[in-house]
Amino acid sequence: MGFFTDAYDLFCISTVTRLLGRIYYYDPATGKPGSLPPNVSSAVNGVALCGTLVGQVLFGWLGDKLGRKKVVAWSSGIGGDYPLSATIMSEYANKKTRGAFINCCCALLGE
Repeated sequence: MGFFTDAYDLFCISTVTRLLGRIYYYDPATGKPGSLPPNVSSAVNGVALCGTLVGQVLFGWLGDKLGRKKVVAWSSGIGGDYPLSATIMSEYANKKTRGAFINCCCALLGE
């Protein structure tokens, strides 16, 4: 489930930037919703991706030091859950079906 929600967060950021533009950049002259300026849109997308990268590195390191289950239960960050969920899932999966199970989950997420 963590895999799905993290991937969903990353895939929906472009929709969120459009909605932010419609809400906060209203053009009163035309009476139509506006759009985010390109630099603001790039900043929002960049912060989401950079936050994911930092979270993956930090929480991956913490997972190795403190234990994966403890860190996943403690973290609520997008980057923290992403690398640790796959590792925990593969560690506790049946040896016969482990590869197929991980492959199916990654295929569903488009990775």
